[in-house]
Amino acid sequence: MNYTEDKIDDEVIEYFLKENLNQYIDGYDKLEYKYEYTDPNFGVSIDNKIPYPPDIPDLVRLHKLVRTRKSFTILECGLGYSTLIMADALFKNKNDYMKLEEKPNIRCNNLFEIHSVDSEEYWVEVIRKKINNFENIKDLIYIKYSECEIGKFNDRMCSYYKNMPDIVPDFIYLDGPSASSVKNNINSLSFQCLDRTIITGDLLLMEPTFVPGLFIIIDGRINNSYFLKNNFQRKYKYNRDYDNDISTFELIDDSLGIYNTKKLNFVNT
Repeated sequence: MNYTEDKIDDEVIEYFLKENLNQYIDGYDKLEYKYEYTDPNFGVSIDNKIPYPPDIPDLVRLHKLVRTRKSFTILECGLGYSTLIMADALFKNKNDYMKLEEKPNIRCNNLFEIHSVDSEEYWVEVIRKKINNFENIKDLIYIKYSECEIGKFNDRMCSYYKNMPDIVPDFIYLDGPSASSVKNNINSLSFQCLDRTIITGDLLLMEPTFVPGLFIIIDGRINNSYFLKNNFQRKYKYNRDYDNDISTFELIDDSLGIYNTKKLNFVNT
């Protein structure tokens, strides 16, 4: 990985510093510069113990989304700096919510929680140690280690976490698992092949219980976003942002009832 001479937009850096998000990043002295990978297998090898450098534009985008959407409950697949940044946004959402004289009577039993699942024990322990340094957010973060196994959805190979957080999120960030952490094979086909893009089926398993207003953002993983787009059964607003290499889904089904309506009204005001 090498830093380039290209600088990140001033507005992005300004937001990052204004929100004091730099407190969660240490050991990097070129945060205002973009970077590029020189090893094509850097992000797919399970033996890699070098962390991804913080992607400031991505982190700012996540923080803004959680704040502007007034998110209550986050599911994160694949933890990292994003865990801390989204927890910070939840912390600020919580502060704003607690200041309200009249709070909406909504049904949400995991208020202001981020539940992060990861398939690599090494990185789980790294983040667990890191979050203990931050009193403001550590009680909002729930981290779970889970093995991943190969499986099928409609006879098509994909992966599934074996131990998912038992929540109904209103915001999902999909950036895991790594392909090489997925165990077993089907007809000798596996995700251990580093040229095979990872496809996860967990969100398809969960989809019947999604609640309108849910927002999903997928970091890269274009094949996975196509897989979800082609197999989701409900009504979504889909967007593929090629410049930033992200895909988003917003569940726009009609409200499920009075509590869902109250939550949607709160988010949209």
